[in-house]
Formats: sequence, C-alpha cells, structure tokens
Amino acid sequence: MNTLKLNQLLEKYQWKIKRLGPQNEKVVEIRSILHNTFNSDERRFVTEGMWAHHKLRMTDIHIEYCLFCPEMMYSNEAIELVEAFMNSTDDIYVVSPKTFQRLSDRDDPDGFISVGILPVYHKEDLGIRDDAVIVILDGLESPGNIGTILRSCDGAGVDAVIICNPKARVNNPKLIKASMGAVFTVPIVYFEHPSECITWLKNHRFHIYLADSEARSFYGNRVYGGNTALVLGSERYGISQEWYNHPVQTLTIPMSGSCDSLNVGVAASILTYEICLRKKALGGDEYENKL
Repeated sequence: MNTLKLNQLLEKYQWKIKRLGPQNEKVVEIRSILHNTFNSDERRFVTEGMWAHHKLRMTDIHIEYCLFCPEMMYSNEAIELVEAFMNSTDDIYVVSPKTFQRLSDRDDPDGFISVGILPVYHKEDLGIRDDAVIVILDGLESPGNIGTILRSCDGAGVDAVIICNPKARVNNPKLIKASMGAVFTVPIVYFEHPSECITWLKNHRFHIYLADSEARSFYGNRVYGGNTALVLGSERYGISQEWYNHPVQTLTIPMSGSCDSLNVGVAASILTYEICLRKKALGGDEYENKL
C-alpha cells in the first residue's frame, strides 16, 4: 500500500471526513441493512468491495454516505476509488478496523462501504422497443436466486425484470451480492398481482412463455418472435395459477438425470440466453452458424 498517498488523501479531505464509533447511528443503520431488518421505502442498500463500487460508479445511483477504514486500504486502486467517491459524496466517515470488521462479512475486507438508494422504476418508465425481452419473477422468495437471475439478465441483454407478487426486498444484501452489480443497471418494476402484470403485457403485445417443468414443449423448439415475456415461479409453489387462465405458452428444460427440475436461477440463465440469442440470430441455419 502507498502510505504516503493515503496520508495525502486523508489530509486533503480532513475537512470533510468525520470519525464514527461503533454505536453511531450510521454504523447501526448499516448493520441493520446488512441483517435485512431495516425498513425503508427508499430502498436503501449497502455496497462493499472494489468490484461492486466500480460498477456503482458507472451509474447515476445516489450515494448517501461512504464509510472507510484507512488501515484496511491495502491497494492504490482502493485509495483512488475512495477518493473518487469522496469527490461525489457529501458525507464521508472513518471507522476503526474493529468497527469495520463487525460490519463486513468478508474474511479479508478492503475497508470501504457505501450506502445508497436504488432507483425506482415504474411501468411507464419502460420504453418498450420492438422485439423486447422481459423476465417476470412471480413470487420468488430467495433473494440469492433473484440476484443471480438479475446477473444473467444483464449478461443476456434482457430489457427489464418485473417482480410480481414480491416476497423479497430488492435491497436485501444477499440479492445485492448475488447480482454482482446487475441490480444497479437492470430496470426492475413491481406488480403486486399477476392480473395487473398480465394486462400490461397484453397491452404491449407480449408473447408470454411460462417456465414449467411439467410442460411438453422443449424451449429449443420456439422462435420467440416479437415482444417476449418469460415467467418464472418460486421453487416451492411454482407460477401462480392466474397465468394459466390466459393465452400463454409453456416451456420446459429436459432433465436426463434423476432430478425433476433445475434451480430457478440456473433455469433462468438457460432460457434467457436462449431467447436473446435466437432474437439476435436471423433464424434457421444462420442461427446455428452463430453458435
């Protein structure tokens, strides 16, 4: 670590940096967010780690305050990143290694945590392009699975994710961590009930596909033309019956072993990539040549 560079940073921003003790309300707030006991309509979240903070810098997400431990700044990259956030964030705090260790869930923390507010998207905010792909998560309970799906949606090029019949908070720390930054970039819209979501999809001329382990139609036999909506349900209860009362198509992933289905995060990755790749291809032999 460049100790001289760190000392210069601390001296340069000494007018702005405040020191916090372990019982300070900011420390308590971070701990409650990380333990998922913090109730906030503003969707306040905690970010830790260099990689996640680099992703965060690529967005316009509002950062309320940052907290760092100088003794844990082990690289020049970390010092430079902290300085970048110091320039763009009003409130900067320093804590001791002991206090930071209590907040971090890492064996080797890099000494930097920030608290921000996730953006709120409404259905009116979604500019639906031609041939759009949207993934709907109906009643998913595991924040880790939701985060994994967001990461896959980001990689595949999905336009938006709709969370219908929500069972997990979008600022859940497990979701934030599993998404690997995708929660910062993928638009997420909420619908309380499937009926509202179905009406919206119909109004925008979406073809609706349900991921169903009992379906007879292999996902690879579809064309996926026009606006496409893929619906995935919880592993415990599956997709709500309301979806089956409307003109929809069902898809399955063949299982060759003794298990009857895949983890929903894995299934989502397979299906979203297949749909997006097929849409990018021109069809038929040309699609196979692109693979």
